[in-house]
Amino acid sequence: MSDRKPTNKQIMRHRLVAAWRGVADGPVITLPTLTVADLAPKIMAQAGLADRVKLEDVLAAWSEIVGPLLFKLTRPDTMERGILTVRLMQPSAHHALSLEKNKILKRLQNKLPDAKIRDIRFRHG
Repeated sequence: MSDRKPTNKQIMRHRLVAAWRGVADGPVITLPTLTVADLAPKIMAQAGLADRVKLEDVLAAWSEIVGPLLFKLTRPDTMERGILTVRLMQPSAHHALSLEKNKILKRLQNKLPDAKIRDIRFRHG
C-alpha cells in the first residue's frame, strides 16, 4: 500500500460505492495512477498492433505524398518487415507510381523515419 493520502475524488468514489452496496468498506485504497499514454504502447506491442499504427501513419501521409488524383486510386494496404504494399484500382496508377517509386519511397522515409519503410510493392485489387 502506498503512503500517499487519497484524493478527494477517491474519497468520494469510496463513499458512493459504500452507499450503493449498503455497507461501509475498509480504508480507501490508493492505486498508482497510470495514464493511457503510459499503457497504450505496452498493450499495442503485446497485441502486435505496432505495425498497424505505422500503417495508419503512412495512410495519413499518403495523400500528401502522392497527390489527390493518385490518392483516389490507391491505398496503403499492409506493412510487413519494412515492405509497404499498396493496393491500386487501375493499371494506369501502377504505371505512374512505378515511375515515381524511388521518389515516393524517399519522401515516405523522410516524413516517417520511425516506420522504417525499405520498399514499396504495388498490387492490383
